[in-house]
Amino acid sequence: MSNGVAIPEQWRALFEGRRVAFAELPPAPVRPARGFVRFLIRALPLLVWTAITIGASIWIARASGRWFIGVIVAVIMTWIALLLAVGFVGALKVERMARVRRRERALDDPIGKLLPNRGMSRKQFRDPASYAALLALEQRPALVFDTALFGVVQLDKMVKSLAPRGQMPEPEILATSSIPAGSAFIGVMLIAQSSQFWIRMLAAVRTSAPLHWSMWGGAAMVGVGLYLVLRDPWLRRKLNLPRVFGADFVIGAGWIKDGKGEIWTVDESIALITLAGGGMEIRLLKPGKVLSFYLPMILGKPGTGRVKAPTGITGLGLRKRAKSLAANAARGAAESVGIETTDRADIQMPSSNEPLRLLLSSWLYPEPRTDLAMRDQ
Repeated sequence: MSNGVAIPEQWRALFEGRRVAFAELPPAPVRPARGFVRFLIRALPLLVWTAITIGASIWIARASGRWFIGVIVAVIMTWIALLLAVGFVGALKVERMARVRRRERALDDPIGKLLPNRGMSRKQFRDPASYAALLALEQRPALVFDTALFGVVQLDKMVKSLAPRGQMPEPEILATSSIPAGSAFIGVMLIAQSSQFWIRMLAAVRTSAPLHWSMWGGAAMVGVGLYLVLRDPWLRRKLNLPRVFGADFVIGAGWIKDGKGEIWTVDESIALITLAGGGMEIRLLKPGKVLSFYLPMILGKPGTGRVKAPTGITGLGLRKRAKSLAANAARGAAESVGIETTDRADIQMPSSNEPLRLLLSSWLYPEPRTDLAMRDQ
């Protein structure tokens, strides 16, 4: 258990023997709404519903020619408003208490209480002072893993296993970006919305009419859209597009070299992996500095990423069981004659095509080789 959140056994087994801490970023403190804001929140829906009720009652009374039908409609709509109001207020109270409990649970954890809360601004998240207490730990972890990722990262598809001892990861390109994956979808929408700009511009050119100043807004939308498409790390990874802005990161056994050539080692830094919207954000922390970047991965919503094992007897299930039985039989036969076997002997080393597994395998490698990074300086 960590912060009251059950750690799946698969994740425990994945990080077994490595300096990893599981923690939950505390939710933002729950602050009561100010008196005037609370009044507006309550008064505006009430006024709108009252106007709708009066208007609908008068219209129905006139249409039917019977005033009491309008009164009945007004009474029914008033009851509906009361039921909705009670349900809405109850839902707000339940959510508020849930946030309070989540915050208390996170602050009870020795690591969670040292992390910035999710309500902080981007500037505060990148402020080294926000992590001073975490970096000051005598027995600090090499990596802090956000428990919110358990529900969205498909472990069997995105990670599977880490590099075992004795198979040192080679320096590889780690695809990163300063914006989260999926920005290309927003960029395409902006470019599509600018279609009116192109139609008006072609019409103006054809009729020799002067270009209207509003067309510059369409040009700006196209520029921003292209920028987001080119910067999207997920799209670059899928289409194998070259990096247009900045330099690639290089990662090795216990070290990362960023695009500016600065080296971050596991001996002096902590990696914080958190859920950020639909993407995965990595923060490298060391005294006085914070490096923030995103991996080229699109994650789902919490609770949608984990795949439930199929139940019942199927063709695929039978093949998996047969393969497992054959492997166990071969392992038992080898061990009976004194031959040591290992399930990790045939593990393929991670490459840039597996960014999450590459990051975890290299940064958490049991025998760091930071001297390999220094050679290229």
